[in-house]
Amino acid sequence: MHPEGLRFDPAWLHHFVFLDISSGAILVSDQRRVSVSGRFVDSAYKLEADGFGAICTSSIFGQILPHFRDYEKYLAGFKQSTSRQKAVRKILQKDGIVGAAVPTRDLAEIFCISQISACCELLRGKSIPISELNREGMRLLVQQTTAPLKNEPDIPSEIPPDQYNETQRGLLTAVNVIQNLDTIRAVQVIRQLGFLNTRSDSIRQLSLAVGNGYRDLVGLHAVPRIFAEDSSSGGILKFDVLDKQAAHTVLINNDPIYARHFSSLNNKQEERVLALNMDVGQAIDILVSKQKESGLAKRNLVVGLRIDHRKIPNAEDFLHQVTAVIDQSADLFLTIGAGNSQSEFEGRLRCFDDLFNVLSRAELKPLRILMHKQGSLEDQRSSPLFGNIEYTSYQILHCKLLRKKLGKIYNRL
Repeated sequence: MHPEGLRFDPAWLHHFVFLDISSGAILVSDQRRVSVSGRFVDSAYKLEADGFGAICTSSIFGQILPHFRDYEKYLAGFKQSTSRQKAVRKILQKDGIVGAAVPTRDLAEIFCISQISACCELLRGKSIPISELNREGMRLLVQQTTAPLKNEPDIPSEIPPDQYNETQRGLLTAVNVIQNLDTIRAVQVIRQLGFLNTRSDSIRQLSLAVGNGYRDLVGLHAVPRIFAEDSSSGGILKFDVLDKQAAHTVLINNDPIYARHFSSLNNKQEERVLALNMDVGQAIDILVSKQKESGLAKRNLVVGLRIDHRKIPNAEDFLHQVTAVIDQSADLFLTIGAGNSQSEFEGRLRCFDDLFNVLSRAELKPLRILMHKQGSLEDQRSSPLFGNIEYTSYQILHCKLLRKKLGKIYNRL
């Protein structure tokens, strides 16, 4: 798949004094489709652990570690912290587009916290001596985790997930972790900027193009936690994630390979999940009907994680569909990945361009975060700030949707 190596580039951590750091080779990604194989899992785990290890050896780690004793309290403190609000206003001052290739100190700190949050999922349940919290130590630790899977071949794409054998289920679990940590990282960037602050138990979510739905149900609402377990011998830290879920979630995906999985979700979580294995248009019609006839609540969060641009062929039509099922206001949270080719990546960028422009014309003040380096399209696609080309989020689009303002565009909503 790839030569063994590390993508994490700690250049933007120059804001913080390093205590110890080792260099690593840069991973060169190709344009093939994601392979659900042991080598893919091993590479991804090492890349994420390396990024975490680099942060651990910088001076910022000791300053931000206390946030993870009660992460929800830390986020809630944004409303009372004038200094944090001032820092965020400075980050957001450039027309709603935040280029993160050369971040300011404040933005770099947000990235550090988001990467640590993601790695609470990677290291979930592990107790680690502080002396091992460095790049080499973290790579060795996750290598022990991935060793039993490293030589496992790709899972044939035509095999439905409910027919995986035991080893393939182990790979799927590891891939879920990778998908989850990318989701956690992206959503924590937005939350630290003061957005998406609705409590999970008050969220009525609509998720589009969801895959198996795991990251939408779990990763989006996860709460990272780090506890000190032992003060002797330099100390031990326990990494964990508090799993939370929205009050109700509608999942939409038209891939027939997930039909039985979605049916199982509907049976097991009938009160909290409605999983629709069909096209978006058909699913929206069903959702509108259920909201009218059975009192299903209007949505206050619309999600599309690493969404395929072909799922949104027209920005205005997409927002028209969404507006039919949202409350008077709702958060829109979308991310895009690299796609399977340069042309697909370009399509995803155009999709975000169109959405950003339509939302801006509606005076809804969208926010777009570019989590990759600048340059040519090829340079952008080959240089995500975190992870690698197969699974990481390249851009984030957030907006607070208001029905009244959207309605003025269409004169029909």
